[in-house]
Amino acid sequence: MRITHTHDAWHWPKETRKATVTLVVIVVVAVVAATLTGHGTAVVAAIALAALTVAVEELLRAALKYWLRVA
Repeated sequence: MRITHTHDAWHWPKETRKATVTLVVIVVVAVVAATLTGHGTAVVAAIALAALTVAVEELLRAALKYWLRVA
């Protein structure tokens, strides 16, 4: 019986990690800059709305893919 290494079985591809780190840095800089100018709440709300929009889009895409496959 083979021993499976599970500690590194689900690592992200290098490009995905780089894109994720870049996105996080941009969001943090935007929130800090907006907070310093007094618009922190608006920026956090805009980022949350964008994230919610992306999540709903992905859910709808997955649902349509499932429905079209089942139908």
